[in-house]
Amino acid sequence: MVVKTKTNFAGEVVMELESPTLKKVVTGLSERVGFPICSSDSGEIQGDFKIYVNGVEYENIANGNNVALKEKDEIEVTMVILAGG
Repeated sequence: MVVKTKTNFAGEVVMELESPTLKKVVTGLSERVGFPICSSDSGEIQGDFKIYVNGVEYENIANGNNVALKEKDEIEVTMVILAGG
């Protein structure tokens, strides 16, 4: 299945995945951009990112990052940028 992910750091990323889950998408996205979005050990999302499926933060979805994705699901990964001063 083709999965499109919108990001604020790499534009739209398109991946072809078999039986996609949010965890597979985030792992694939990490490999593409060259920095970790999730822990390679536990699969937990790093604190510097917010992830949404169909406008709902993944933490508020049953099964969290193990949720199975369907055609037309909208995935958005946002890098939280903090500035100090």
